[in-house]
Formats: sequence, C-alpha cells, structure tokens
Amino acid sequence: MRFKNIIYVIILVLTTIITSWSIPALVKKMVYESNGYPLMYYSSRLKELCIIDFRETKDAFRDVKGNVYPRSQYDSLLPLLNYRQLAMNGNLPDSLEGHAMDVKILRSKQVVYRFRPSDVHSPQPKMGVLLEAMPIRGNLSLPGDYFRMDDSEMVFVNSETNSVNHAKSKMFTEELLEKGFEFPAKAFWGNPTVRKAYEEGYFCLDSKGELFHVKMVNGRPFVRNTGVSKQVAVKWFVMREVGDKRFYGYLFGQDGELGIVESDEDGGYRFVRMDIRPVDIAKDDITIMGNMLYWTVRVCNSEAMDCYGLKTSTLESLSTYHQEKEIGIWDKVADVVFPVILSPASPDNGYIGCYVLHFSAWAWILSVILALLFFVFMRKRSAFHKNLIVSSVIALAGITGIIALLLLPRNRFE
Repeated sequence: MRFKNIIYVIILVLTTIITSWSIPALVKKMVYESNGYPLMYYSSRLKELCIIDFRETKDAFRDVKGNVYPRSQYDSLLPLLNYRQLAMNGNLPDSLEGHAMDVKILRSKQVVYRFRPSDVHSPQPKMGVLLEAMPIRGNLSLPGDYFRMDDSEMVFVNSETNSVNHAKSKMFTEELLEKGFEFPAKAFWGNPTVRKAYEEGYFCLDSKGELFHVKMVNGRPFVRNTGVSKQVAVKWFVMREVGDKRFYGYLFGQDGELGIVESDEDGGYRFVRMDIRPVDIAKDDITIMGNMLYWTVRVCNSEAMDCYGLKTSTLESLSTYHQEKEIGIWDKVADVVFPVILSPASPDNGYIGCYVLHFSAWAWILSVILALLFFVFMRKRSAFHKNLIVSSVIALAGITGIIALLLLPRNRFE
C-alpha cells in the first residue's frame, strides 16, 4: 500500500508537469493574437526611421513621428531598400546624397544579418574548415581536411583517411606561437562554406582573450593579432564576408558592446562600435539591415524593442525608437490563470529539457488561496497526508494541477 501511494504521487507529479505545458499551449492557441514588433527601416529621403507594418493598414506606412504616407510612396521614400523595384519601374534616381545609384554598387553595399540567442546556446562545431584565401582558379573549394584547436596546437585532419597532417599542423602551430597566440583557444569563429565571394579564414580567441585572425594564403599560414581586445573584451564574434569587403564580422563585447571589426588605414584592425544600447546575447534578438548610407539596427526581446538609424561610415546614431511589448489577451490570461508555464523547448536554444517560460506571482497567490480553501474544506473528508499532497499540487501549479488531479482516479490514492 505504501509503494502504491508513492507510485501515485510520482504519476501525479509527471501529469502535473505535462498539463503545465499542454494546457497553457492549448489556451494560447485559442486566444493568441499577433503582437510582434513591426519592421523598421531608416529612410534616406525622410531622414527618419519608418515603421513598415501592413498588418494594421494595407494602404500606408508611417515614420516614428506619426506621419502617415500612402502605399504608393513606399518605394520612393525607401529607395535604398526598394532599389530593385524602382529599377524595374524605371524610377531609380541617378544619385542620392552625392552617391551614384548603381544597382551593382547598391547590391554590394547591402547588409542583412539577424542574431538570435539560440546562435550562442546551440552546439558549436569543434572543427573548422580553412579554405585557400587566394585560389589559383578563383573559385573557393574544400581543402580536403579539417582543423581543431587542441590544448597546445592547431591540428589538421584528413577528411578521407582521418589521419593527422603533422607537417601542416606544425606549420600553423609554430606561426600562431610566433605571433603571440597562447593555447588553449577559448573559441574560434568562421564561415565554413564555399558559397561566398571570398575567404577570410577564422578569428580565434586565445587563452588571454586576444583575438587573432588566421587564414591560409597560397598554402601558407597568415596569422595576425587584431589588437581589438585592447578596445573591447571579446565575448562573441560572427564572421561575415560582406560584398564590399568593408568589415570582417560582428563583435559582441563582455559589457554589451556590439560593433564591427574592419581594416584600418594601415592594414590593421579596429573595432567600430554601434551607437546603440548594450545588448544581451542571452535574450536579445538583433536585426541589422544596412545600405551604402545608413544602417537600421533593431534590438528586441520579450519586453521591448529598440531601433536605431545609424550612419554607415561611423555607425553613429541618427534616430532612435523605443516600443514596449503590447500586452495581448494571452499575456493577461497567463498572468491570472497560470502561476507557472513549462515547456520542453526553450526559445533561446535548441536543447530539449524542462524550461520555465512564465511565472506569475499574482496567479501563484490565487493558487495558494485556492489550495488553502481546499485544505480547509477537505480536512474532515480525507486523510491528512492525502489532503496535504493535493493542496500542495494546487498551490504550486494552480489550474493545471487541478486538471492533473481530475485526470487521475482518486480511489487509487489512500
């Protein structure tokens, strides 16, 4: 009988966990309404951030000052975003702010990138592919080997035989050590694909926090200390071989800095910080849309969105916009009905587990009151230990706990 009750309690706990995920998920599907953030873009004509959200109004879009514009002016007011459509219609202007509006140049200056917290939390590859930066025939091709960063060396492994190329490994390791790289490497970032215009290798963070640029040129190692660690403590890096070769990628600092690593006048490296608020890579979703004159950077999370219009050359802020997350029907229901919402998946990573997506103190207080009322009402109708366990489930899980109790036969618990 004792083990029977223990088994019942275990099943009750598992059922409560399942209902704490499934019931809120079903309710969300029934009452959910779209309350996401709109698309933002800095207008080179209006010199202001524009809100593009045709979900609300099919015939217009507006700027952050509240001015509404008809749909017919959408393309012309955002020429650097809609240059393809303007070119097809024969309406692309010859120049803008003294810059020629050439389709090829506009295409090469386009920057589109989105960062999500799952990019950091997802498993990172332990091996990389170092392509030849100056291929003989001009086309990038796979080298036939992979590399890994061991505790004391850079090791190249043949992909077919799985054997170590000791000569190549020694050559790159000695070059790294000569340039001041200290093993073991904390991280390395690259873009291991041949579907890009050129190859810039990898950026490697050594044990001291120094960021090094490593690539292969004519079969020989190219290693340089970027020196950007003197400007910012590196936390994360994203390699991006952009069309105009202006910069190498996006760098995230330990204190929330976000910027790009680009070449300076002397062929070195420098960190250019974006003039935006500090970002948190654990929860912020970041979208970057740039052109030859302006960049639009949107930083949003579950609480609010901040958008910035930046000058391309300096990344200084020209316009800002802040929008709080709208509280919809689902948010109101969740705060009142569900003290806790569980899920097997997290929006911030790709791992399967048991995650707490929501906690409401107000709903928890109501659940505690309901549990106390149940305990008092049932104190003479059921055993004390049974009454205590049932009341605890109601207090912790609220309505999902009650549903879990209703799904299990009561006569099996004595």
